[in-house]
Amino acid sequence: MPAETRAMLPVDQHLALTQQLYCEARLLDEERYADWLGLLADDVHYRMPLTARRFRADRSAALAEGPGYVFDDDKGRLGLRVQRLESGLVWAEDPRNRVRRIVSNVEIYRAQTDGEATVRSVVEIHRSRMDAQQRRLTASRTDLWRREAGVWRLARRLIGFDHPVVIDSNLNVFF
Repeated sequence: MPAETRAMLPVDQHLALTQQLYCEARLLDEERYADWLGLLADDVHYRMPLTARRFRADRSAALAEGPGYVFDDDKGRLGLRVQRLESGLVWAEDPRNRVRRIVSNVEIYRAQTDGEATVRSVVEIHRSRMDAQQRRLTASRTDLWRREAGVWRLARRLIGFDHPVVIDSNLNVFF
């Protein structure tokens, strides 16, 4: 039996966190960025490392972390990204993209600290711009959610981008 299954949260907390992931996806799909920022802990760390493909003979992960990051943001930096998107000056968002996030493969475990949970999930992002420009982005996510004043807040997100190169003209999306 994997060690993770022995550290599962009670069903009610598992359900609450799963619903929080779905709510987060909807807020982002609806471009309710201020509400999304409200789900984040003040000390949030939001990262997407660069990845490199590896051959099986290398014996390391198929997608290994590289030396840098696509995103390495705190709450202030995420706020700046939101301001930019809401400014109306982002040419790649005019006309507005249609974005839909699908969250799946949700696993939730007790973290080492009381009141925290490790949440693993997969997100698939469908983005369409104009008629012929459609993209699908996929990534794994390893999160740390923290219960603060009765509310689960995202404290850490590590995004495992499944693509070795950005397959779109930009990454004006949150994972």
